[in-house]
Amino acid sequence: MDTPTRIQPCAQTHAASFAARLFAPLNIAAYVTWFAVSLSVIDTDKLAAADAGLWVREWAGVAALVGMIALFVACASRRDGVDAPPWNVVAQGLLVVLAEWLLRGGQTAILLIIVAGQGVLMLPMRAFVLWMLAFNAAIAAMWIQRVHSTGDLLLSLLPILGFQAFAALTGHYAGSRERAREHLAQVNAELLATRCLLEESARAGERLKLSRELHDVAGHTLTALKLNLARLARDPALAGREELLVSSALADDLLGQIRQVVGALRLHDGFDLQAALEALAQPIPGVRIAIDIEDHLRVDDLEQAEALLRCAQEAITNALRHGRASEIRVTLRRVDGALSFSIANDGVAPARLDFGNGLTGMRERLQAVGGTLEVATTPPRGLRVIARLPLVRTPGAPA
Repeated sequence: MDTPTRIQPCAQTHAASFAARLFAPLNIAAYVTWFAVSLSVIDTDKLAAADAGLWVREWAGVAALVGMIALFVACASRRDGVDAPPWNVVAQGLLVVLAEWLLRGGQTAILLIIVAGQGVLMLPMRAFVLWMLAFNAAIAAMWIQRVHSTGDLLLSLLPILGFQAFAALTGHYAGSRERAREHLAQVNAELLATRCLLEESARAGERLKLSRELHDVAGHTLTALKLNLARLARDPALAGREELLVSSALADDLLGQIRQVVGALRLHDGFDLQAALEALAQPIPGVRIAIDIEDHLRVDDLEQAEALLRCAQEAITNALRHGRASEIRVTLRRVDGALSFSIANDGVAPARLDFGNGLTGMRERLQAVGGTLEVATTPPRGLRVIARLPLVRTPGAPA
């Protein structure tokens, strides 16, 4: 019969809904800008023109505008918008340039402001600058044929360039602030998890000390008392006394109660990782983390408990940073006389499993306490990290 387990989902309440992501305030501003620009550059008469050339060109321009906003929506609706594929924002810029070439409205270049606000977060800085220069150069090449002088071209282009720079700087500082906030939240979670482990260690030490004191002092004293009462009971003058019988019964009862208390304290020896794992998972937004720990399962050794906690920390970080997982499941059970600690995610698994600094550090930490590490993909997607530790420290394992 399987041992009951307890499952604790964490951080699920932080996940933003699809609608909340799609209609964030800045996204709404982008939609309004796109709608206003589209109204100003689309000529409804050309859409219904008898001239096939005008008709095709106008409809192609409309298609380019629709494609641009569709890519924007696809990026905005992602839970991890800043991790959207870089080609998305490049394609948006190319579609804006194409729409300007087809519609020749002059206002289409305003949409490059939206592209700049995203590109600074999704592209390396050098690539972002080069792409924006290319987009604006293409716009300038088209506009120079419609203006009377280079001065007029600069007067038309500079305000748009200024707004693009403003959008890019705003996005850059907002992204930096968000990354700093996430880093501080992660550090705080690590500190909370460590504090939980230290508090559990202190409680375990107090329980052990109390159980030993009860067993060694009170237990031995009561045993000596019982022996003396038994000796008195062998005296013919006292053998039938009711007081002696009651005292013997009370001593037996008290000794039994002390043994029960010591046994109950011993049941809670070791470390309960539930609170530490919950603290580690709590500040992660947009991800569901389920913690599944076998009931009454405790880790006897502090170094083993710390190794498992750091293993979970590294595995969760990798799942979010590299796999972009939306669900992570942490499981701890007894399997064949050993602890089996599993962290599985539904993210993108790498084509080739290489042990980098993180996984190598996890393996070394586990080996130091007699454990092993296994990493495997879980088709159709996802990765599973499994740590195994002996319930009792392996003799000769390095400390």
